[in-house]
Amino acid sequence: MIETPSYLTSLMQKLLGRNYKWWYLICYYFKLNTTYLWNEIFASIFRISGIFSSLVIFTFLQQEDAQITTYLIIGGAYFACTDALISWFIGDSIKNGKISRMLILPQNFMIFVFFSGISVILFLLLTYSIILVPLFVFFSGSLIFSWNIFWLLLFWPISSTIRLFIEFLVGLSAFWTTEFYGLAYINTIVLQFFSGALFPLYFISTKFPLLNYTPFSILFYHPMQVYLGKYNINQTIFVFLGGIAWCVILYFLAKLVFNLGLKRNESVGL
Repeated sequence: MIETPSYLTSLMQKLLGRNYKWWYLICYYFKLNTTYLWNEIFASIFRISGIFSSLVIFTFLQQEDAQITTYLIIGGAYFACTDALISWFIGDSIKNGKISRMLILPQNFMIFVFFSGISVILFLLLTYSIILVPLFVFFSGSLIFSWNIFWLLLFWPISSTIRLFIEFLVGLSAFWTTEFYGLAYINTIVLQFFSGALFPLYFISTKFPLLNYTPFSILFYHPMQVYLGKYNINQTIFVFLGGIAWCVILYFLAKLVFNLGLKRNESVGL
């Protein structure tokens, strides 16, 4: 596994003090995931296969242009950068009972999951880059590069947090279903469809306008509309505030479902 340089460890200990444990947690899970690097590369191809399919379909329908190509490729990279996969971590922990050990550790379980999720996002940046960089090179002549990319950097923490809470809720389903794999796979499809990762939501949102207001739309569609200059400053701020509102709503929903799940399993010692 990759080792953290000693000088960096010392620096982070001095800078973070008691909070160094969260940096250690991020590094630990990042190193742990490198053991399965090739498996994650192949899994990443599966997870963004829908975006590849969309590129082929739009090209076949002769609707492939710079805006669509930019939307799918740069948007696909942005979408990939929010992927934490914590539903598998939580679901397996509930299924095999390891969550009991985690609950007695001296830190808030949701904060623990949040930081472990950040480490997975950082690791997946590595695996997705291996796949996406060749796409960027191949389609470089058809991509629109804009200073609005700084807006994407501002939206990224919000989109990542929303996706973390959605994944958290999917993983918690194991409290009731025992096996959660089916819902986890459905979640992959739902995220791609309702986020606009397969096609821009405006193709169907005229008939189903509520799609523009779901938390999924902030994972891909709205940030890319901002990047492409489709929104004015007021619309951009509205989307930004809407994303923060969804973070708060999903946090309390995740906390509620988590507490309900624990109560349901009190009889087996959780």
